[in-house]
Amino acid sequence: MNKTFLSLVIISIITINFSFAFQTSKAKKFAKTITEKELSEHLYTYASDEFEGRDTGAPGQKKAVEYIRNYYKSIGIEPGDLEGDYFQEMTLTMRGRRGQKPKTVETENVIAIIRGSEKPDEYVVITAHLDHVGITDGEIYNGADDDGSGTVALLEIAEAFKKAADKGKGPKRSIVFLHVTGEEKGLLGSAYYADNPVYPLANTVVNLNVDMIGRIDPTRREKNRDYIYLIGSDHDSVDLHNLSEQTNAESVNMTLDYRFNDKNDPNRFYYRSDHYNFAKNGIPIIFYFTGTHADYHQPSDTPDKIEYDLLEMRSRLIFYTAWNIANRDKRIVVDPKPEKASFSISEDDLKKFHGLYASDLMPLKFEVYTKDGNLAMNPVGMDQELVLEATSKNTFKQEIAGMEVTFDKGSMKLKMQGREISFKAVPPTPKDGEGTEIE
Repeated sequence: MNKTFLSLVIISIITINFSFAFQTSKAKKFAKTITEKELSEHLYTYASDEFEGRDTGAPGQKKAVEYIRNYYKSIGIEPGDLEGDYFQEMTLTMRGRRGQKPKTVETENVIAIIRGSEKPDEYVVITAHLDHVGITDGEIYNGADDDGSGTVALLEIAEAFKKAADKGKGPKRSIVFLHVTGEEKGLLGSAYYADNPVYPLANTVVNLNVDMIGRIDPTRREKNRDYIYLIGSDHDSVDLHNLSEQTNAESVNMTLDYRFNDKNDPNRFYYRSDHYNFAKNGIPIIFYFTGTHADYHQPSDTPDKIEYDLLEMRSRLIFYTAWNIANRDKRIVVDPKPEKASFSISEDDLKKFHGLYASDLMPLKFEVYTKDGNLAMNPVGMDQELVLEATSKNTFKQEIAGMEVTFDKGSMKLKMQGREISFKAVPPTPKDGEGTEIE
């Protein structure tokens, strides 16, 4: 390599790193406004019995969105929706159990925005889901960690950005605070936003998704407390991954743990939170997460079990990362992607696979049907609809679940996590007067 050229490269790298560190340094006094005291105050309210577990469309969830909206109003952050009331309203239809009618609910995402000073039409979207699972058998599932922790983190991050803006240090790009509904029902609120974006997806620079960051994973081998799991930071953008790593080194310097980063990890965490609806649209994402625990989806997920000092540190890291993405000169570079092969099957041919399938190896049965031009399957007695993508004339995959399904002459083979189970089509039960003699 030419010596002069090498010198210029070294100078360029030093300049870039100095500029980056300078941005992080400017953010530090505003990051300090994110405190465990305020996070705790928010969460003890948000995850209280008053909010009744925040089930999608239920009265408790309505109280939750009012709490979020009123907070943004109180600190002077403007609404980010088209109607100017902070709400992106929607009607969601949730598939019921077999034999039950689908349930339709009215619900809403909450959106607030701090507009960019130089690039207001480029957007950094920070998400957390506002819902939880509600009340079961008379017990309230408060969802303090899932996802009360992410929700209150967004509120504190928003306040820090607002204080910076009030001091004339507002972000160059716009910051969108998106609290999505219906995550527990199948990422429905974020899917609705992706299908009906308030801000163009083409101008969305990144999605930082925050879901369960208030606890310590009891299965983690390393015993240091100051860690956070990062998922997806290098899946679509090496540039984003490098910025994330450097931001951490320049700020809180905690352990960035990539234990669950592989898309094929058997836990499927990459597919199980709201960032996925941005990632599948080609938007770089980081999913911030600290693991499940014995209280996951239990009534015992309460605010007293949150590690508030860690919640503060993790929230500050997300703030610093958003700050550096929003304030750099160039937007995050998206890595080129290979072309994706697709296979089309007519609806008439899909109907050949319809029916109920059962196996001698497990009690679970699957109902297979067509939905919106695609083949879908649902475990009988469960609300877990899986839409399948065709890969050949009789083979389908379900990326989120990591499944491959093959149909052949009245049978179905399901491959998942290295296991294969065969199912047989169950003949339809004869109705009165059809195929059987009634005495």
